[in-house]
Amino acid sequence: MKYEWLLIPFNESEMLVEIKYPKLTQIPEACRLNIINEKLQKCIELTRQEIIDRYNIQEQCCRVVLNRPTFQELEIEVHGRDNVLEYKRKKLAELEEKLKSISSSEKEELHRQIDDLKISCGNILPDNTMTTLTNIAYGVDISDLKTITKEKLLLAYSKARLFSGKPSDYVSGLFTDGDRQNIDNYATFLGGEEEINRNRNRGK
Repeated sequence: MKYEWLLIPFNESEMLVEIKYPKLTQIPEACRLNIINEKLQKCIELTRQEIIDRYNIQEQCCRVVLNRPTFQELEIEVHGRDNVLEYKRKKLAELEEKLKSISSSEKEELHRQIDDLKISCGNILPDNTMTTLTNIAYGVDISDLKTITKEKLLLAYSKARLFSGKPSDYVSGLFTDGDRQNIDNYATFLGGEEEINRNRNRGK
């Protein structure tokens, strides 16, 4: 199994994680998620069950893809050590058990509470984080390498020379380890070439 470190979005910032590329048999089928995402793209309001299904599928993908930190470790980090998530899950189990013994007239309100808790339990990580990890699980191209231009590489090279570090440290976006190595190599090549030409022009 292949492992790789990636900077992935986490709300308005980024988070460094080690991901593993799973086998197709390890992830849920994409058909259900594709149908739900198509509705989102068309701005069609999702049903409560579709919202729950989407979070459940994304969570399964995140659990498979994350190696360090694990999904469980992130749960603890995000929700703190006061066991907020664990409390919600226990409450959910209690309500589902209660559902078996109440009258039909009370079930509608209880179903609503259960659905709310399911959505709350599913919404563990920021949506952009879960979407990125889900795309990795399904092999969707998540790299921003195609957005890199010669100008960006030269600027990154100049910043690396001025402030120390590697050119890839000064290029924002989502890149694999291999992408960052290519950025460093090509930026250094372009920057070195430009310095040679600049020195030649000075000597004339």
